[in-house]
Amino acid sequence: MQFKSKLSQRIILSVVLLTTIVSGLFAIGLTATIHYVEKSLVASELQKDFARVFADYRNGLDLRLDEGSAFFPAGPTLPDYLRSIPTGYTEVVLGDRHRAYYVYHLVEGKTSYFLVKDQTSFEKAEILLQRAVLGGFVFCVLISFVLGVFMVKQVIAPVRKLTRQVAGRETFKEQPLSLASEYANDEVGALAKAFDATFTRLQQTLRREVLFTSDVSHELRTPLMVIQSACEILVAKRDLDDYTRQRIESIRRAVMKMESLVEAFLALARGEDTPSETATLEAIVQSELPTWQQLAEQKRNRFLLRQEVEIPAPKGIEYPAVLLRTVIDNLIRNAVHHTAGGEIVLVLKADSFELRDTGSGIAIDEMTKVFKPYYRGTASHREGLGLGLSLVQRICEREHWSVVLEQNQPQGCCFRVNLA
Repeated sequence: MQFKSKLSQRIILSVVLLTTIVSGLFAIGLTATIHYVEKSLVASELQKDFARVFADYRNGLDLRLDEGSAFFPAGPTLPDYLRSIPTGYTEVVLGDRHRAYYVYHLVEGKTSYFLVKDQTSFEKAEILLQRAVLGGFVFCVLISFVLGVFMVKQVIAPVRKLTRQVAGRETFKEQPLSLASEYANDEVGALAKAFDATFTRLQQTLRREVLFTSDVSHELRTPLMVIQSACEILVAKRDLDDYTRQRIESIRRAVMKMESLVEAFLALARGEDTPSETATLEAIVQSELPTWQQLAEQKRNRFLLRQEVEIPAPKGIEYPAVLLRTVIDNLIRNAVHHTAGGEIVLVLKADSFELRDTGSGIAIDEMTKVFKPYYRGTASHREGLGLGLSLVQRICEREHWSVVLEQNQPQGCCFRVNLA
């Protein structure tokens, strides 16, 4: 069973509830014991008094009555409140507890006899005792609430302190301070030790990742620079035919694509805002438009660029060029991959864009899965590693963009990316 209330509230409620149950049972038991003892002792004593008084009555002697007692045989002078009294001991309360009596009723032959003893003063004392018990019960509940609040402050304070310390660790220093050293060797201290161990493992993992990304960046950029330089040297030759120049240009564009991907992966791995090249959405699209058109033509697709600016577009808004280029490029390559002999349309808006295709489309039940890493769908075309759309979503989350997948009509897919 899961509780959604705060831990402090549950502790206070537990203390108050436990006190209420214990003190309530004690109050009920005390009241019941008083009534039982009263009935047992008074009934026994009243029976003895009745035997003595009845003996005096039968022998014609003066009745030896205690103070506040009276003896009544059945007759016209019998008080009304005694006429319906059962035989044996009975406690009678009259007039909303203004008068109270103990009554012992005995039937001898066909005549009823009553011994009545006034116990008004005892009844008032009993009422005061009941009120005292009730007041003690309420007092215990209130005290338990106050003690519960005090206990919560003492118990929860270390937890809240630990929470603030954990939440305050936005970055992992080379040698983070130990949390466990500030707490006693109790449950909170054990929790602090667990956090210390987790932080240590995270620190080691992040350090390995930083070193790995740095090594990858260095090791990949070095051969890419060699290839780029070789392409520039080859293009500078005058005796090259057009076919060779086109192939060299393709190699050069592939190298630039790899450099952009390396920068995108490094930016995602670091998780920090670093200075990088920026450009407007239109500038990025215009620079890559020939490449995307050529890519679409390889599968006999038409690639169209449209602008549907419903409101005046803000001037001069620039975005991280590498990341935005990677998002658009991966979406277009995904569309080309699933479209053959169809149409791919890139629609630019004020602060967003849409990419529509007339390809095979994506089933509705798969639309929430396509952004997961390594998911390649259930369709027949499942080449690649399934990382393109996952990379798109990670970049959008990092830059606080949004990407939505919808079905295109009459067929295909539509990706909407909001850059606002």
